[in-house]
Amino acid sequence: MISIEKSRHFEPYEDFASEVVSYVLKNETAPMQRPLYFVSNPHSRDGRYYWFICDHAPNGTWEGSWDTMACLDFETDEIYYHPDINTPPGMCNAVVDEETGDVYWSVEGYIFHKTPNPDSPVDVVARIPRAWQRIGGKPTCHLTMSADRRELALDVVDGNDTYICSCEIATGRFELWCKLHGGWDRTQFSPTDKDVMMFAMNLYQDVVNGERKTIGMNEEGKLTRIWTIRRGEEPRCHLPMYKEASHEWWSADGKTIYYNDWKKGLCAIDLETDETRLVHPTGFRHGYSSPDDRYFAADVFLYDDKFDWWRGCAISVNFFNSETQRPIDVITRNPALYASHADCPYHIDPHPRFIFNGKYLHHCTTVTGKSSVGFTSVDQLVRLSSDHIRK
Repeated sequence: MISIEKSRHFEPYEDFASEVVSYVLKNETAPMQRPLYFVSNPHSRDGRYYWFICDHAPNGTWEGSWDTMACLDFETDEIYYHPDINTPPGMCNAVVDEETGDVYWSVEGYIFHKTPNPDSPVDVVARIPRAWQRIGGKPTCHLTMSADRRELALDVVDGNDTYICSCEIATGRFELWCKLHGGWDRTQFSPTDKDVMMFAMNLYQDVVNGERKTIGMNEEGKLTRIWTIRRGEEPRCHLPMYKEASHEWWSADGKTIYYNDWKKGLCAIDLETDETRLVHPTGFRHGYSSPDDRYFAADVFLYDDKFDWWRGCAISVNFFNSETQRPIDVITRNPALYASHADCPYHIDPHPRFIFNGKYLHHCTTVTGKSSVGFTSVDQLVRLSSDHIRK
Protein backbone atom coordinates (compact mmCIF):
# COMPACT_ATOMS: atom_id res chain seq x y z
CA MET A 1 0.00 0.00 0.00
CA ILE A 2 1.32 3.47 -0.92
CA SER A 3 1.45 5.94 1.96
CA ILE A 4 0.03 9.44 1.79
CA GLU A 5 3.55 10.83 2.14
CA LYS A 6 4.72 8.81 -0.88
CA SER A 7 1.68 9.26 -3.11
CA ARG A 8 2.13 11.43 -6.20
CA HIS A 9 -1.25 13.07 -5.56
CA PHE A 10 -0.18 15.08 -2.51
CA GLU A 11 2.03 18.04 -1.81
CA PRO A 12 3.42 18.91 1.64
CA TYR A 13 2.44 22.08 3.46
CA GLU A 14 4.21 23.30 6.61
CA ASP A 15 2.17 25.54 8.87
CA PHE A 16 3.84 28.94 9.21
CA ALA A 17 3.37 29.07 13.00
CA SER A 18 3.16 25.54 14.43
CA GLU A 19 5.49 23.92 11.85
CA VAL A 20 3.05 21.02 11.55
CA VAL A 21 3.39 19.34 8.14
CA SER A 22 0.22 18.31 6.33
CA TYR A 23 -0.15 16.67 2.93
CA VAL A 24 -2.69 18.35 0.69
CA LEU A 25 -4.46 16.49 -2.10
CA LYS A 26 -3.64 18.19 -5.40
CA ASN A 27 -6.60 19.63 -7.30
CA GLU A 28 -6.11 17.22 -10.18
CA THR A 29 -9.66 15.87 -10.20
CA ALA A 30 -11.71 19.01 -9.55
CA PRO A 31 -11.16 22.73 -8.90
CA MET A 32 -12.77 22.26 -5.48
CA GLN A 33 -12.30 19.14 -3.37
CA ARG A 34 -13.35 18.34 0.20
CA PRO A 35 -13.85 15.43 2.59
CA LEU A 36 -17.10 13.68 3.30
CA TYR A 37 -19.07 15.14 6.20
CA PHE A 38 -17.29 14.35 9.45
CA VAL A 39 -19.86 11.86 10.84
CA SER A 40 -19.67 9.61 7.76
CA ASN A 41 -16.86 7.12 7.20
CA PRO A 42 -14.83 7.99 4.03
CA HIS A 43 -12.55 4.96 3.56
CA SER A 44 -12.12 1.20 3.61
CA ARG A 45 -10.78 -0.35 6.80
CA ASP A 46 -7.66 -1.71 5.09
CA GLY A 47 -6.68 1.80 3.97
CA ARG A 48 -6.89 1.09 0.25
CA TYR A 49 -9.86 3.24 -0.81
CA TYR A 50 -10.51 6.85 0.20
CA TRP A 51 -13.48 8.77 -1.20
CA PHE A 52 -13.78 12.55 -1.43
CA ILE A 53 -16.21 15.14 -2.84
CA CYS A 54 -15.55 17.05 -6.05
CA ASP A 55 -17.17 20.40 -6.82
CA HIS A 56 -17.34 22.32 -10.07
CA ALA A 57 -18.62 25.89 -9.78
CA PRO A 58 -20.94 27.61 -10.43
CA ASN A 59 -23.26 26.22 -7.82
CA GLY A 60 -26.87 25.49 -8.63
CA THR A 61 -28.83 23.08 -10.76
CA TRP A 62 -26.78 23.74 -13.87
CA GLU A 63 -25.24 20.70 -15.47
CA GLY A 64 -21.79 19.99 -14.09
CA SER A 65 -22.14 22.00 -10.89
CA TRP A 66 -23.58 19.31 -8.61
CA ASP A 67 -21.39 17.50 -6.07
CA THR A 68 -19.63 14.50 -7.58
CA MET A 69 -17.14 12.08 -6.04
CA ALA A 70 -13.76 10.48 -6.62
CA CYS A 71 -11.95 7.54 -5.04
CA LEU A 72 -8.21 7.40 -4.34
CA ASP A 73 -6.81 3.87 -4.54
CA PHE A 74 -3.68 3.69 -2.36
CA GLU A 75 -2.72 0.31 -3.81
CA THR A 76 -2.39 1.59 -7.37
CA ASP A 77 -1.97 5.30 -6.52
CA GLU A 78 -4.72 6.11 -8.99
CA ILE A 79 -7.70 8.43 -8.56
CA TYR A 80 -10.96 7.18 -10.05
CA TYR A 81 -13.41 9.95 -10.86
CA HIS A 82 -17.13 9.11 -10.60
CA PRO A 83 -19.20 11.78 -12.40
CA ASP A 84 -22.27 9.52 -12.19
CA ILE A 85 -22.33 10.06 -8.42
CA ASN A 86 -24.01 13.43 -8.07
CA THR A 87 -26.04 15.28 -5.48
CA PRO A 88 -27.21 18.90 -5.19
CA PRO A 89 -24.37 21.22 -4.08
CA GLY A 90 -23.68 21.03 -0.37
CA MET A 91 -25.94 18.00 0.07
CA CYS A 92 -23.55 15.10 -0.49
CA ASN A 93 -24.60 12.62 2.21
CA ALA A 94 -22.38 9.69 1.22
CA VAL A 95 -20.92 7.00 3.46
CA VAL A 96 -18.33 4.32 2.67
CA ASP A 97 -18.61 0.66 3.69
CA GLU A 98 -15.45 -0.03 5.72
CA GLU A 99 -15.20 -3.63 4.56
CA THR A 100 -15.71 -3.23 0.81
CA GLY A 101 -14.83 0.41 0.10
CA ASP A 102 -18.18 0.77 -1.71
CA VAL A 103 -20.05 4.05 -1.39
CA TYR A 104 -23.75 4.73 -0.67
CA TRP A 105 -25.59 8.02 -1.13
CA SER A 106 -29.14 9.33 -1.38
CA VAL A 107 -30.73 11.86 -3.70
CA GLU A 108 -34.19 12.57 -5.12
CA GLY A 109 -35.94 9.95 -3.01
CA TYR A 110 -33.55 7.08 -3.77
CA ILE A 111 -30.55 5.39 -2.16
CA PHE A 112 -27.75 4.43 -4.52
CA HIS A 113 -24.61 2.26 -4.39
CA LYS A 114 -21.37 2.09 -6.38
CA THR A 115 -18.03 0.31 -6.09
CA PRO A 116 -14.64 2.07 -6.38
CA ASN A 117 -14.33 0.84 -9.97
CA PRO A 118 -15.27 3.86 -12.12
CA ASP A 119 -16.76 1.56 -14.76
CA SER A 120 -19.10 -0.12 -12.30
CA PRO A 121 -22.81 0.65 -12.60
CA VAL A 122 -24.83 2.76 -10.19
CA ASP A 123 -27.17 0.42 -8.35
CA VAL A 124 -30.49 1.44 -6.82
CA VAL A 125 -30.61 0.17 -3.24
CA ALA A 126 -34.06 1.45 -2.33
CA ARG A 127 -36.82 3.93 -3.05
CA ILE A 128 -37.85 6.00 -0.03
CA PRO A 129 -41.56 5.33 0.67
CA ARG A 130 -43.65 7.80 -1.30
CA ALA A 131 -45.95 8.27 1.70
CA TRP A 132 -42.97 9.82 3.52
CA GLN A 133 -42.31 12.40 0.80
CA ARG A 134 -45.73 13.70 -0.16
CA ILE A 135 -44.83 17.36 0.29
CA GLY A 136 -41.14 16.93 -0.42
CA GLY A 137 -37.89 17.51 1.40
CA LYS A 138 -34.36 16.18 1.62
CA PRO A 139 -34.05 12.37 1.65
CA THR A 140 -31.59 12.45 4.54
CA CYS A 141 -28.96 14.66 6.14
CA HIS A 142 -25.99 12.27 6.25
CA LEU A 143 -25.83 8.50 5.87
CA THR A 144 -24.22 6.20 8.43
CA MET A 145 -24.11 2.39 8.58
CA SER A 146 -25.26 0.09 11.35
CA ALA A 147 -22.67 -1.82 13.37
CA ASP A 148 -23.44 -5.01 11.42
CA ARG A 149 -23.28 -3.11 8.08
CA ARG A 150 -26.77 -4.28 7.11
CA GLU A 151 -28.66 -0.99 7.42
CA LEU A 152 -28.37 2.72 6.72
CA ALA A 153 -29.72 5.43 9.04
CA LEU A 154 -31.90 8.18 7.54
CA ASP A 155 -33.97 11.18 8.60
CA VAL A 156 -36.49 11.64 5.79
CA VAL A 157 -38.12 15.07 5.67
CA ASP A 158 -41.71 15.49 4.48
CA GLY A 159 -42.82 19.09 4.90
CA ASN A 160 -42.87 19.74 8.66
CA ASP A 161 -42.49 16.07 9.58
CA THR A 162 -39.38 13.90 9.89
CA TYR A 163 -39.19 10.11 9.71
CA ILE A 164 -36.29 8.72 11.75
CA CYS A 165 -35.75 5.39 10.06
CA SER A 166 -33.40 2.75 8.74
CA CYS A 167 -33.10 0.96 5.42
CA GLU A 168 -32.00 -2.65 5.08
CA ILE A 169 -29.44 -2.65 2.28
CA ALA A 170 -30.06 -6.19 1.01
CA THR A 171 -33.83 -5.82 0.63
CA GLY A 172 -34.48 -2.06 0.45
CA ARG A 173 -36.96 -2.46 3.30
CA PHE A 174 -37.50 0.64 5.49
CA GLU A 175 -38.19 0.50 9.20
CA LEU A 176 -39.73 3.51 10.95
CA TRP A 177 -38.21 4.15 14.38
CA CYS A 178 -40.22 7.30 15.13
CA LYS A 179 -42.05 10.12 13.35
CA LEU A 180 -41.46 13.64 14.69
CA HIS A 181 -42.84 17.08 13.93
CA GLY A 182 -40.35 19.84 13.19
CA GLY A 183 -36.69 19.97 12.22
CA TRP A 184 -34.81 16.75 13.01
CA ASP A 185 -31.68 15.44 11.30
CA ARG A 186 -28.09 14.18 11.71
CA THR A 187 -29.27 10.64 12.44
CA GLN A 188 -26.31 8.36 13.17
CA PHE A 189 -26.20 4.66 13.94
CA SER A 190 -24.24 3.69 17.04
CA PRO A 191 -20.87 2.29 15.90
CA THR A 192 -21.26 -0.70 18.26
CA ASP A 193 -25.01 -1.32 18.72
CA LYS A 194 -27.16 -1.96 15.64
CA ASP A 195 -30.31 -1.16 17.60
CA VAL A 196 -29.40 2.38 18.71
CA MET A 197 -29.33 5.65 16.78
CA MET A 198 -28.64 9.25 17.71
CA PHE A 199 -30.34 12.23 16.07
CA ALA A 200 -30.66 15.97 16.63
CA MET A 201 -33.34 18.64 16.91
CA ASN A 202 -32.42 21.42 14.51
CA LEU A 203 -33.60 24.74 13.17
CA TYR A 204 -36.23 24.58 10.45
CA GLN A 205 -38.63 26.71 8.49
CA ASP A 206 -42.33 25.92 8.66
CA VAL A 207 -43.47 25.06 5.14
CA VAL A 208 -47.00 26.28 5.85
CA ASN A 209 -46.46 29.77 7.28
CA GLY A 210 -42.75 30.33 6.57
CA GLU A 211 -41.92 30.90 10.24
CA ARG A 212 -38.39 29.97 11.28
CA LYS A 213 -38.34 27.66 14.29
CA THR A 214 -35.52 27.41 16.82
CA ILE A 215 -34.20 24.45 18.81
CA GLY A 216 -36.17 23.77 21.98
CA MET A 217 -34.87 24.38 25.51
CA ASN A 218 -35.71 22.96 28.92
CA GLU A 219 -36.63 25.05 31.96
CA GLU A 220 -32.93 25.65 32.69
CA GLY A 221 -32.32 27.09 29.25
CA LYS A 222 -30.39 24.06 27.98
CA LEU A 223 -30.90 23.03 24.36
CA THR A 224 -32.91 19.83 23.95
CA ARG A 225 -30.97 19.04 20.79
CA ILE A 226 -29.34 15.63 21.31
CA TRP A 227 -31.51 12.48 21.34
CA THR A 228 -31.03 8.75 21.12
CA ILE A 229 -33.49 6.01 20.35
CA ARG A 230 -33.37 2.25 20.81
CA ARG A 231 -35.23 0.23 18.21
CA GLY A 232 -38.82 -0.27 19.32
CA GLU A 233 -38.60 2.25 22.16
CA GLU A 234 -39.28 5.97 22.66
CA PRO A 235 -36.62 8.66 22.03
CA ARG A 236 -34.56 9.94 24.95
CA CYS A 237 -33.09 13.44 25.31
CA HIS A 238 -29.52 14.05 26.52
CA LEU A 239 -28.97 17.52 27.96
CA PRO A 240 -25.70 19.37 27.42
CA MET A 241 -23.22 20.31 30.14
CA TYR A 242 -23.87 24.02 29.77
CA LYS A 243 -26.55 25.42 27.44
CA GLU A 244 -25.27 25.03 23.88
CA ALA A 245 -24.91 21.85 21.83
CA SER A 246 -24.26 21.18 18.14
CA HIS A 247 -22.43 18.94 15.66
CA GLU A 248 -22.59 15.77 17.73
CA TRP A 249 -20.89 12.43 17.05
CA TRP A 250 -20.34 9.00 18.63
CA SER A 251 -17.19 7.82 20.39
CA ALA A 252 -15.69 4.78 18.68
CA ASP A 253 -16.85 2.47 21.49
CA GLY A 254 -20.42 3.82 21.39
CA LYS A 255 -20.37 4.70 25.09
CA THR A 256 -20.10 8.47 24.74
CA ILE A 257 -21.73 11.22 22.71
CA TYR A 258 -19.43 14.13 21.94
CA TYR A 259 -20.74 17.49 20.87
CA ASN A 260 -19.66 21.05 20.27
CA ASP A 261 -20.43 23.98 22.55
CA TRP A 262 -19.78 27.16 20.58
CA LYS A 263 -18.82 29.04 23.76
CA LYS A 264 -17.03 26.43 25.88
CA GLY A 265 -15.45 23.83 23.58
CA LEU A 266 -15.96 20.13 22.91
CA CYS A 267 -17.97 18.26 25.55
CA ALA A 268 -18.91 14.66 26.31
CA ILE A 269 -22.02 12.89 27.60
CA ASP A 270 -21.66 9.46 29.21
CA LEU A 271 -24.60 7.44 27.89
CA GLU A 272 -24.82 5.18 30.93
CA THR A 273 -24.70 7.87 33.62
CA ASP A 274 -25.56 11.06 31.67
CA GLU A 275 -22.47 12.61 33.30
CA THR A 276 -21.06 15.47 31.23
CA ARG A 277 -17.55 16.87 30.98
CA LEU A 278 -15.50 19.35 28.98
CA VAL A 279 -12.88 17.50 26.92
CA HIS A 280 -11.39 20.13 24.59
CA PRO A 281 -11.55 23.77 25.73
CA THR A 282 -10.19 25.26 22.50
CA GLY A 283 -12.52 23.62 19.98
CA PHE A 284 -15.56 25.68 19.10
CA ARG A 285 -17.26 24.65 15.82
CA HIS A 286 -16.79 21.10 14.57
CA GLY A 287 -14.80 18.40 16.32
CA TYR A 288 -13.88 14.75 16.39
CA SER A 289 -12.25 12.22 18.70
CA SER A 290 -9.54 9.62 18.14
CA PRO A 291 -10.58 5.95 18.36
CA ASP A 292 -9.06 5.69 21.86
CA ASP A 293 -10.57 9.02 23.04
CA ARG A 294 -7.14 10.43 23.95
CA TYR A 295 -6.98 13.07 21.23
CA PHE A 296 -9.40 15.58 19.78
CA ALA A 297 -9.48 17.87 16.76
CA ALA A 298 -11.61 20.90 16.02
CA ASP A 299 -12.00 23.86 13.70
CA VAL A 300 -12.41 27.44 14.89
CA PHE A 301 -13.80 30.29 12.80
CA LEU A 302 -11.51 33.32 12.68
CA TYR A 303 -14.05 36.11 12.77
CA ASP A 304 -13.61 39.54 11.21
CA ASP A 305 -13.73 42.79 13.19
CA LYS A 306 -17.55 42.69 13.14
CA PHE A 307 -17.58 39.17 14.56
CA ASP A 308 -19.31 38.00 11.41
CA TRP A 309 -19.28 34.46 10.10
CA TRP A 310 -19.86 33.38 6.54
CA ARG A 311 -19.27 30.20 4.60
CA GLY A 312 -15.72 30.40 3.33
CA CYS A 313 -14.35 32.76 6.00
CA ALA A 314 -10.88 32.25 7.51
CA ILE A 315 -10.73 29.27 9.85
CA SER A 316 -8.18 27.30 11.83
CA VAL A 317 -7.82 23.60 12.66
CA ASN A 318 -6.34 22.43 15.95
CA PHE A 319 -5.39 19.23 17.74
CA PHE A 320 -5.77 18.64 21.48
CA ASN A 321 -3.75 16.10 23.45
CA SER A 322 -5.85 15.25 26.51
CA GLU A 323 -2.94 13.46 28.19
CA THR A 324 -0.75 16.57 28.23
CA GLN A 325 -3.66 19.05 28.05
CA ARG A 326 -1.82 20.74 25.21
CA PRO A 327 -3.38 22.09 21.98
CA ILE A 328 -1.46 22.68 18.79
CA ASP A 329 -2.56 24.26 15.53
CA VAL A 330 -2.69 21.91 12.57
CA ILE A 331 -3.55 24.81 10.26
CA THR A 332 -3.17 28.18 11.94
CA ARG A 333 -5.14 29.94 9.26
CA ASN A 334 -7.08 28.61 6.31
CA PRO A 335 -7.36 31.80 4.27
CA ALA A 336 -10.79 33.08 3.29
CA LEU A 337 -11.51 32.47 -0.38
CA TYR A 338 -14.83 34.29 -0.28
CA ALA A 339 -16.15 37.61 1.00
CA SER A 340 -18.93 38.08 3.54
CA HIS A 341 -21.22 39.62 0.90
CA ALA A 342 -20.59 36.72 -1.52
CA ASP A 343 -20.00 33.60 0.57
CA CYS A 344 -19.11 30.12 -0.62
CA PRO A 345 -21.99 28.09 -2.08
CA TYR A 346 -20.22 24.87 -1.11
CA HIS A 347 -19.70 23.37 2.36
CA ILE A 348 -15.93 23.92 2.79
CA ASP A 349 -15.67 24.05 6.59
CA PRO A 350 -12.66 21.90 7.65
CA HIS A 351 -14.75 19.21 9.45
CA PRO A 352 -11.69 17.39 10.87
CA ARG A 353 -11.96 13.64 11.44
CA PHE A 354 -9.51 10.97 12.57
CA ILE A 355 -9.23 8.37 9.82
CA PHE A 356 -7.42 5.12 8.99
CA ASN A 357 -7.81 3.86 12.58
CA GLY A 358 -6.56 7.13 14.01
CA LYS A 359 -3.34 7.28 12.01
CA TYR A 360 -4.25 10.51 10.21
CA LEU A 361 -6.42 13.54 10.65
CA HIS A 362 -8.17 14.70 7.49
CA HIS A 363 -9.70 18.14 7.01
CA CYS A 364 -10.79 20.54 4.30
CA THR A 365 -8.14 23.20 3.75
CA THR A 366 -7.64 26.32 1.60
CA VAL A 367 -3.91 26.86 2.21
CA THR A 368 -3.09 26.31 -1.47
CA GLY A 369 -5.60 28.92 -2.63
CA LYS A 370 -8.18 26.27 -3.49
CA SER A 371 -10.29 24.01 -1.31
CA SER A 372 -8.97 20.47 -1.01
CA VAL A 373 -8.31 17.72 1.52
CA GLY A 374 -5.42 17.87 3.96
CA PHE A 375 -3.97 14.83 5.75
CA THR A 376 -1.91 15.20 8.90
CA SER A 377 -0.04 12.45 10.73
CA VAL A 378 -1.38 11.96 14.25
CA ASP A 379 2.00 10.65 15.46
CA GLN A 380 3.47 14.02 14.49
CA LEU A 381 0.74 15.90 16.35
CA VAL A 382 1.16 13.76 19.47
CA ARG A 383 4.90 14.33 19.42
CA LEU A 384 4.60 18.09 18.98
CA SER A 385 1.89 18.46 21.61
CA SER A 386 4.03 16.46 24.03
CA ASP A 387 7.14 18.53 23.26
CA HIS A 388 5.34 21.69 24.34
CA ILE A 389 5.20 20.54 27.92
CA ARG A 390 8.99 20.14 28.04
CA LYS A 391 9.85 23.50 26.48
